[in-house]
Amino acid sequence: MPSEIWVIFDLGNTVIKLAYERVLQNICAESAVTRDDLVDILEDAGGYRDLERGGVTFWEFYEFLCENAGYRGSIRDFHAIWSNFFDGPLPGIEEVLDRVRERYRVAFLSNSNEVHAEEIPRVYSGLFQKDDRFIFSHRFRVAKPDPEIFRRALEVLGALPHHAVMVDDLLENVLAARGVGMRAFQFIDSQRLLAELSAEGLL
Repeated sequence: MPSEIWVIFDLGNTVIKLAYERVLQNICAESAVTRDDLVDILEDAGGYRDLERGGVTFWEFYEFLCENAGYRGSIRDFHAIWSNFFDGPLPGIEEVLDRVRERYRVAFLSNSNEVHAEEIPRVYSGLFQKDDRFIFSHRFRVAKPDPEIFRRALEVLGALPHHAVMVDDLLENVLAARGVGMRAFQFIDSQRLLAELSAEGLL
């Protein structure tokens, strides 16, 4: 194997636990819709998926929720809710990152947005090193599982597909990464990932 291999980790529910239900609850507390209605609204044009794809700004997303969900909070209130999307590192992920960094370069590829792209590296700085790379979907105007985001990530890293390994909790993203020629593993938990990487001769 070549000397420089990149191991690319998803962030949400792979490295850092997402607090999706808490965010929904906090938005609903200031809105005119139920939790299930809010989930449907977030999937509409102008909602969460477009935010991840860079199709709307955070301010436009806020206005979308005010109009479509009857959200009554201020933009400052909403920024605080949206920033509080995380519940800390997944158990054992620090060991995974340490083991991987002994042999490989590390990058993070996340479907993200302008708020979380600032929040994650700052709040969880202990998980990251200065030579790690971040690829956030909204900056490239395309999100997983679109194959284009994996190609863009490889361009950023200066890596060929067979010089990269993807780790993601969502099977559809794992399959998409494999589709562009990357080796990819579905994250279930840290110990299982270490076992799978070892079984494949990567650790």
